[in-house]
Formats: sequence, structure tokens, C-alpha cells
Amino acid sequence: MAATMIKAHKIRLHPTPEQEDYLRRAAGTRRFVYNWGLAEWNKQYAEYKEGKREKKPTANALKKHFQAIREKDFPWTFEVTKCVIEGAFEDLGDAFSRFFKGQNDHPTFKKKNKSRESFYVANDKFSVGDHWIVVPVLGQFLLDKQQADGTLPQKIRNKTKYKRGLGKVNMAESLRFVVADSSQKAGTWRNEKKKVLCSSVKMVGATIGLSGGYWYVSIHVEVPAISVINTHPIVGVDVGIKEAAIVSDGRRFENQKPLARQIKKLKRLSRSLSRKQYDQESKQGSKNREKARVKLARLHGQLANIRRDSQHKLTTEMARTCSVVGLEDLHVKGLLKNRKLARTMADAGLGQLLQFFETKMQAVGGQAIVVDRFFPSTKRCSGCGHVKKRMPLKYRTYCCLKCGLVRTAT
Repeated sequence: MAATMIKAHKIRLHPTPEQEDYLRRAAGTRRFVYNWGLAEWNKQYAEYKEGKREKKPTANALKKHFQAIREKDFPWTFEVTKCVIEGAFEDLGDAFSRFFKGQNDHPTFKKKNKSRESFYVANDKFSVGDHWIVVPVLGQFLLDKQQADGTLPQKIRNKTKYKRGLGKVNMAESLRFVVADSSQKAGTWRNEKKKVLCSSVKMVGATIGLSGGYWYVSIHVEVPAISVINTHPIVGVDVGIKEAAIVSDGRRFENQKPLARQIKKLKRLSRSLSRKQYDQESKQGSKNREKARVKLARLHGQLANIRRDSQHKLTTEMARTCSVVGLEDLHVKGLLKNRKLARTMADAGLGQLLQFFETKMQAVGGQAIVVDRFFPSTKRCSGCGHVKKRMPLKYRTYCCLKCGLVRTAT
């Protein structure tokens, strides 16, 4: 059996106001179901500890219980696709699985406007075309809304086709992963150059979510894994704050520092949001507060995109020119606890950068080796291997006392 890998392509959506109403309803339903399952899990687990129940709660058992009472207690959940319900319980089960393994804290309730609005769609419930995606149940939702409002056209020749057209949401670009066709010539347009030709492409699901006031769809596809023999040289990379990366062959990559450049605008929008009216009793804010919140969220999203774009370009260039990359095992969480360097460390995004190195080197047949953070690379002579007992940071020139090698630190 041929080896395969799961890839994802995140594409921005341009829904109409009516379509956005359905997307928000689906995301809200997913949040409600997740919170219901978490509350029921906590309740059943407390009863199990007291000896009132024989078995511990599971996500699958909670889903069956919810489906049994859904029609009577929560009939409004039928207005969205069933993938929302199934995805919510899958996320709950995964959250508790990670908690029991010690990978994260105990799952908490998702709050509106504080947690990411998203929902999962199964691979057999949606279809993708050129710059559009058909979201399940969206067409039926809009058709029922038109019938209730009296705005439905009097004559509909093909109701199924009309409903499918209502369910189409515009995408900013087409899916990058396509099946290679030998009869077609390679295009010269920008979108044609972005395409990744594969021998086979299988969609395994999609996640639709709201981020920074914009809707996105992340389409997950299964493509064949390609074995590549990488013959490029071996290099060492030193990532840092002043410069994003310094390579042992002399290359230097600048740190874009998007947060430092936009900190004044970020503070101004934060102050504007804090001044807007918010009712503590009803837990609701004014319309102006919601506008200010979206502006601030979009700026955060813009900063994250700038940082991610520069890191993608850096790691892509390294993956195309190197076979093995040696990286330091940084304790990112510990470095973020330094109050003098926390903001600069967060702006550099070193944890994300190291993750990009690992995934991209693996894709091109290379390897990213993580060196122990206590390995004396600075104090070790590259000629004879002699290690100095002490070398403060102020000394930028290494002079070996054993073989006489002189080296300037990068």
C-alpha cells in the first residue's frame, strides 16, 4: 500500500449576509453542543466517583444520549447539518483524550466572542468546484427562509438545482491540490503556478471557521507521499530575536517584527475597545463595541499573517537548499516567562518557526535535527573539538587554546 499524507489548504470565503447567518448559526450550535456535552460529562463523572454510575462517561455515549433527546429538547439544532453535532462530540472526546495523556488542561466551556467560531464538515457532505464550495443544508436553510419571508420566486423549474445554487459559497481561490492531467499544458497564470499536481487527491473533511472577522475553510486532503533523495548540504541554523535565522553558510534572515511596527495602532484600538459600553448583567456589548472588537481582531490576524508569511518563505528556501538542518531545542515557554523579553519573543514566533522547519524538511526528503539546548556549541572548537570551560556572551571571537583556531561568532 502506497504511503499517503494529510495536507490542508486554508481558503478565505466570501459569503453573502444570508449565508453568513447560517454559518454563524452552525458555529453557535457546535459551541452549544460542546458545552452541553462537557456539562453532562462532568455530571456523570461526579456520579461515577460517588458510586451512582457503573461506567465512566464517553463522548460516543453522550452523543447517543443527545441524539435521543434532540428532537424533543433541542429541535432548532436540525436547522444545521448533522456534521456540526458529530464534530462537537469528536472535539470533546479528543480534548479529554489529550487531558488524560497530560498534553493539555481540563477542557473548559466555550464562551461566545471569546472562543473561535468553527464547525466541521464531513467529506461526503460538501463538494468543491472552481472558486466555490457547497455547504451542506445551507441551500435548504435559505430556501425555507425565502418561503417564510415571501421572497421565493414564483416559478422554479429545477428546485434541486436552485437549492444547490443557494448553498454555494464563493472562495477566494480554487483548491491547490489537483490531479495531474498529462493532456493539459501548464498554465502561466499565478493561480496555475500555485497548483500542486498529485497522482490522486482524496478529500477527508473540511473545517469552516471565523477568524479576525473573516470566514475561512480549511480543506483536508489525502495525497500520496513522494519519496525524495535530498543531496543538498548540511547546515546549522541559529534562530533568535534580533535576526530570525542565521545559517552556518553565512545567510541571514531578517526578523520582520510585525507587532513592534504596529504596536501604536494596536494600543489605540485596544483603548477604543475598552471605552465602549458593556453591560455586566446581560453580558452584552453595544454595536460600536462589536465593531471595535472586529477591528482589533483583524489587526491581530494581519500581524499573524505577516509573521507566518515571512516564516514560510524562510523555511521554504532552507528546505530547497539544505538536506539536514541542525536546530537548537529552545524552551519557548520558559523564555516567554521573562517579562523583559516576553513581547519580543512572542513577536518572533520561534515555536512556529521550528515547527515549520520540521514539517517542510520532512516533505523534501530532508531532516531537521534538534540539538540539546545544553550542548556546548559556542564553547566547542570546530577544528579539534576542544571545549572551553567558560565563554561569556561579550566575547564574539573564539580562540582555541589547543589548536589555535580563530573563529568569529555569527
